[in-house]
Amino acid sequence: MKQKIAKIFVTIIIVASLPWTALAQGVDPAFNPGKLIDDKVFSDTQTFGGAEGVQKFLEVKGSVLANTSPAFIAKLKEPGITMLKEALEDPRPNLGRLRTAAELIWDASKQSGLNPQVILVTLNKEQSLVTGQFNSDGDLQRALDHAMGFACPDSGGCDSLFPGFYYQLFGNLDADGNRYLGAAKSLMKSFATPGGRGPAINGQAARVGDVITLDNTMGGYEGILPQQAIQLVNSATAALYRYTPHVFNGNYNFWKFFTAWFRYPNGTLLSMASDVNTYIIQNGTKQLVPNFVAAARGLNLAGKITVSPNEFESYPTDKVFAPADNTIAKSGDGKTYVFLNGVKHLASVFVLTQRGLNPSAALDISSSDAALFDTGPVLPPKDGTIIRGKTDPAIYLVDGGQIKLFSAAIFKQRKITAKQITMVPDGEISTYTQNGFVPPLDGTLVKAPDNGTVYLIDTGVKKPLTAELFKNLGYSFKNVVTLAGEEVGSLALGPFASPKNKTFFAVDSKIGPLYEFKDGTKHLISAYVAKQRGITPDYVFSNSMAVTWYDGIPIPPRDGTVIMGDNKNDKTVYLVSGAQLRPLTYQAYKNRRIAAKKIIILPQAEVDSYAKGEILTK
Repeated sequence: MKQKIAKIFVTIIIVASLPWTALAQGVDPAFNPGKLIDDKVFSDTQTFGGAEGVQKFLEVKGSVLANTSPAFIAKLKEPGITMLKEALEDPRPNLGRLRTAAELIWDASKQSGLNPQVILVTLNKEQSLVTGQFNSDGDLQRALDHAMGFACPDSGGCDSLFPGFYYQLFGNLDADGNRYLGAAKSLMKSFATPGGRGPAINGQAARVGDVITLDNTMGGYEGILPQQAIQLVNSATAALYRYTPHVFNGNYNFWKFFTAWFRYPNGTLLSMASDVNTYIIQNGTKQLVPNFVAAARGLNLAGKITVSPNEFESYPTDKVFAPADNTIAKSGDGKTYVFLNGVKHLASVFVLTQRGLNPSAALDISSSDAALFDTGPVLPPKDGTIIRGKTDPAIYLVDGGQIKLFSAAIFKQRKITAKQITMVPDGEISTYTQNGFVPPLDGTLVKAPDNGTVYLIDTGVKKPLTAELFKNLGYSFKNVVTLAGEEVGSLALGPFASPKNKTFFAVDSKIGPLYEFKDGTKHLISAYVAKQRGITPDYVFSNSMAVTWYDGIPIPPRDGTVIMGDNKNDKTVYLVSGAQLRPLTYQAYKNRRIAAKKIIILPQAEVDSYAKGEILTK
C-alpha cells in the first residue's frame, strides 16, 4: 500500500473567512503531542456497541451523516458489486441493500480493528462531517468523496482510486485487481507493525521511542513554530503521525475532538459537586443513573469522579441509563415490569416463565425511578411463539413484540402443526398489541380480490409489480395467491420490486435513458456506450419505478477505448481498462502511439461519472 498523507481542509476554510485576530487561540496545556491516544483505546472496537450506537451519536451531534434517506445513502457510493466487496473483506458484502453512514463506519471498524470513535474523529478532522454544515450538495459530495482525507497528499490532488465515503473507509482494487487498503485498515496496519509504524524519515519508518521532527500546518494557534520535534510514545501515536505528519493543525485537531467527545471512557461515573445525581458516560454522552439501576448493574457510586459545571455541560445528555435487558422489577403497586432496550413492559407470570425469566428474581423499584423510563406495550411471549386462546380459535404469531393474525391461507402455507401452538388465557391475549396479519413467505405473489395489482412479498413487505416487471421476472398468474383485501392492505408497502439481474431497460420510452440493472443497482448507459456495445433496451419501465432503485457506477466504454472530456481546462486522456478509466501520462500516451483521431471526446460529466483507476506511467 503506498501511503499518502491527508490534507487538512477545515483550517483553510476558516482562515479564508475570519481575520487572524479572531482565529488566534492558546493551545490546551493538557495536550501531549507524543501521546495522542492510548493504544487500548485506539483498537477498542466495542465502543458504541453496534451501528445503532454510532447512529445515535451522529444524531446527538446533528451530523449530516445521520441522514438515512435513500438519496443521501446513494451519495456514500457503496458499490453494488459483491465480488469487489468480498475482495475488500467487507464484513457484509451480500446485505442486499445500501448501508447508512453509521453502518459503514461500524462495519469498517469490524473489518479493520480500529475504534469507531477514531473513525468519527478523523471524519471531523478531515472534512467536518460530524459537526460541520454544508451549503450545497456539491460541497457535501466533495466532503463525502474525501471523507477520511485518505490518499490526499499535501503535495498534490487526491488519488482517483478512493473517490467516495465507502472507498475511503474500505479501500479499492485497481484495474489489475491489486488491493489497496482504505483509511481504517491502513491506520491499523501502521498500529499493528511491531514497534509501531510512524512517518518515513530518511526512507525508513519511525518507530515507538524515536524522536522525529515534523512540519506544522500554520494558522489558528499562537506561538506555533514551523517545525516541532516529538518523541513517539506508543503505536497509536506513531500510526496517527504516519497518516498525518503534522502536530498542528492535524493531530492537535484529532486530539482536541477526541478529548472533547471521548475524554472519559464508557462506564465512567461522574457528578458535579453541587448535584447529588450520578451520571455515566456512554459514547460521548452522559446518562442519569437512578439508584435502582445502580443496584441492578452493581455500580459503585462511591467511585464516581467530580467534575466542573463546564465539563459536565460539555457532554450532551442522553436518555436515562437503563438496567440490562430482561431485568425484572416490581413496583409498590404490585406491577411487574421487564426492561428491554431501556423501556419497561408490564408482564404476566405466564410470559416471564415462557421467556425463561424468574418472577421471584424481581427487584424493587420506586415509583419515582419507574417514572423515569418510557412504558412500552404489554410484553407478549417471546418472538416466534405461535399462540391461541383457550376458547377463541384465532391463531397469532408473536413478531417484534406484537401479535399478528394468521389467515387460513397463510396458516396452511406455513404448515403449522398443533404441537407448535401455545395455549394462552383469552383475557391475556387481549392485552397484547395486535398488528395486522402474518405475511406470506418471501417470494409469494399476492393480490386482493377487488384489485388487479400483484405484489411480490420480499423481506415481509409487499412490493408492487407492473405488467412489464411481471413479464421480466417470468412470473405466471397461476402462482398468484388471492387474499382478503383487509389482509393485503395490512401488509407493509415497500418500493417496486427489482427486475432480474442483467436486465437492459429504458425509462418511460424506448428512446429514454438507458440502464442495465445488475447486482442490485441500476447503471446508466450513455448514448455512445450503447452504440459502441450494441446495447438496446429489452424493457421499458416508468421513471417513478426506476428512481426507487439504487444507482451504481455507469457502464463505461469497452476496454481499450481512449477518451477525454470536453472541458477545455482538463486535457486528461484516459484508457479504459478493467472497466475503469486510467489516466495516461504523456510518456504512457507516447509509448502506446495513440493517434489523436482515435481519442473519443465525451461530455465531461460523463467522463467524471466513471470509476477511475491508477495512473498509467509507462
